[in-house]
Amino acid sequence: MELLRRKPLEECSKTRVWVEGTELELTLIRSRRRRRKLTLQLDAKGGLLVRSPFAARRRDIDSLIQRNSAWILQRRQDMQRQQYRNPDLCFADGETHLYLGQRYTLKINELSASRRVSIVLHDGELLISPRANPSTPEAISQALQQWYKQQAQVLFARRLAFFTGQLAWVSELPELRLRRMRSRWGSCSSSGKLCLNTHLIKASERCIDYVIVHELCHLQEFNHSPRFYALMDAALPDWRARKAELEACGAAIIRE
Repeated sequence: MELLRRKPLEECSKTRVWVEGTELELTLIRSRRRRRKLTLQLDAKGGLLVRSPFAARRRDIDSLIQRNSAWILQRRQDMQRQQYRNPDLCFADGETHLYLGQRYTLKINELSASRRVSIVLHDGELLISPRANPSTPEAISQALQQWYKQQAQVLFARRLAFFTGQLAWVSELPELRLRRMRSRWGSCSSSGKLCLNTHLIKASERCIDYVIVHELCHLQEFNHSPRFYALMDAALPDWRARKAELEACGAAIIRE
């Protein structure tokens, strides 16, 4: 006689939810144990983790999330600040550097015989083969700055072209310039030329898109009036969450 299979004590499912304009991953763990209440926490990646009695209604789970929306967003911002925190850089082997919102460990290949500086991302590492042996921190810093600028030229142009095709008021691809800036992420001139900060390549693509859309909205509204923010809402509904993410990592990005 075939034995009846026991049902698992817990069942896990994943879905997506919106919290004040920010889309988050929700991991829901329903328990057949004697759990009486819902609990909410954030996982290591900033997603939501809810544990619930097996028979809990989805509307009660959604209500729990919405009641705690302010705490969720504040906790995510605190986690992002912690992620981007880094001691003063000395451009030495083993320290970490930001690229597209992620930290990579600097690995300097002093044995390279190359006549040109080479920088490659591989398996969580930022591999640099300098020209001089041994290399100096100044040389590593300069090589990184040049590499960041090259990556920014490619990615910023691609994202600018994408949003130019999405926004009705942008009739042609604006001219784009890049500069290292300390106090601004971007600017839009009265003649319609855009300038973006090369430091921005260290932020996530979500943040980069936010800055690009912000400047493109200035092509229609050259101010920060209610009409400007109405354009932002239409073009990028979760722009406020992206702005908060950029503000959380901004100081670390500029320092590097």
